[in-house]
Order: sequence, then C-alpha cells, then structure tokens
Amino acid sequence: MKDLRDKVAVVTGAGSGIGRALALELARRGCHLAITDLSEEPLRAVAEAIGGQGRRVSVHAFDVSERGAWPPFIAGVIEIHGAAHLLVNNAGVALTGPFLSCSLDDLEWQLRINLNGVMYGCHGFLPHLLEQGEGHVVNLSSIFGIISVPDSAAYCMSKHAVRSLTEALELELWDSPIVVTSVHPGAVATRIVSGGRFREGGFTSSERAREMIDSGIAPEQAARIIADGIQRDARRILVGSDARLLARVQQVMPLLYRDLAHWWLSRRASR
Repeated sequence: MKDLRDKVAVVTGAGSGIGRALALELARRGCHLAITDLSEEPLRAVAEAIGGQGRRVSVHAFDVSERGAWPPFIAGVIEIHGAAHLLVNNAGVALTGPFLSCSLDDLEWQLRINLNGVMYGCHGFLPHLLEQGEGHVVNLSSIFGIISVPDSAAYCMSKHAVRSLTEALELELWDSPIVVTSVHPGAVATRIVSGGRFREGGFTSSERAREMIDSGIAPEQAARIIADGIQRDARRILVGSDARLLARVQQVMPLLYRDLAHWWLSRRASR
C-alpha cells in the first residue's frame, strides 16, 4: 500500500507501545484511524493526537479475544469510515516463565489474545477488503515467531502460529489485490513484559526480562520501520538489528541458535 493518503487503517492494541506509535505514524502519513484497546482510557490521548493532525479517528474499546465483539466492531468501522483499507493486528500480551509453572488458564489466556485476536481480525475484515478490491493485512508476530527461547513457550507458540497463519494467507491470496505481511520485532521498549504475567522458577527473573525489553529500540522507531515496510508491500518486516541477526542465523543455520542457547544455559547452571 504505497499511497497511504486518506486510507482507513485499523490498529488493535493502539493504547500503548508499538500500536500507539504505529497509529500516530500512519496518521502522519495520511491515514484515517480506527483504534482499539481493552479500555477506552488509554486511547483518548492517541485519538486527540491523531485528530490534531487533521485525520479522522474513531475509538473502540473491546477485548480482541472475544469472538462476538468483532462483528459489531467491524460494522462500526465501516459505518463510521465507509471503508477499511489497512488492518494491523497488533494487540498482544506476554506470559513469561517455565511452561510447567504456567497454568492452563495462563496458556489459554496467551493464545486467546495473541492468536485468536489475530485470527478473528483476519476472518472478519478480509471479506470487506476483497469486496472493495484493495487492502493490506499486517499481523504482529515476533522474532520469537522465528526462533524459540526458554521461559516463553506460550509466547513463542502464539507468535509462531501468527506467522504461520500470515504466511498461509499470503499464499492463498497471492492472486488477489490483498497484501499480507508478518512483522517480527526484536526488543522494543514497551510495557508488554511489565504489563503481562510472570511465573517464577525459570532462567529469567522478572527484573532481567524487563531490562531486556527496556534495552530495545523505541516504539516510534519500530513504527517507522513497520510503516516503511507497509508502503513497499513487504511480506515480512524485521524490526531491530537483533531481529535481523537472529532471523539470519535461523535461516542459514537453523539449529545454531539452539546450540548457542544450550551453551548459555549450561554456563548459567554452572555458576
């Protein structure tokens, strides 16, 4: 979608982090916005900033993991804006801790939001995009949708699934006017870890997990990278030097990153 002027972009999880930064970046590039989050409060300032740029904006508070909430949301977007051209399935949460320290409720919570929310968005909006003859679907996976790490089994599971869904859709829609893109951020300084769930007993302390995220690139930089990728119709967008490096290692030597992880874990265990 090379020309974003006067296109309508739908961004889930836009109240903070990458979603907030990307909604503002898309507005700067000419988009009108339909923004969502679990509650309306964090969206107000985002909507005010978008409106200040002269762009039309609508605010929608709902839980992306609730299947029944999607049809009225989609109908509302079409009614307010007349169309939807760009769907960014960004909303997500983090569950950190050893697999067996996480309850089944934890694991299902992770999958409902990170995977089902993306699935519902794609299934609901794609008929409208196809009917209008243009559109772009952007699904936020992660570098952990390309590699896997300890203490994040559920998160990796959800993000690998998002990547697989996105790649399957891209193949199914190859001869349609719809572009489908997966986004794989590395560390981005957001509140996803501090605002998520943490279970003790693993290799990573809650403080260390937050430090790793806080050392990442700013959400605004991530948003610019993603928006640039959208405008060149990229099928995969790697966000950050860490994501680019790890994706390259996995591509060239698929087992090497696991060998390196085993070496790192053995060093920690011997201390």
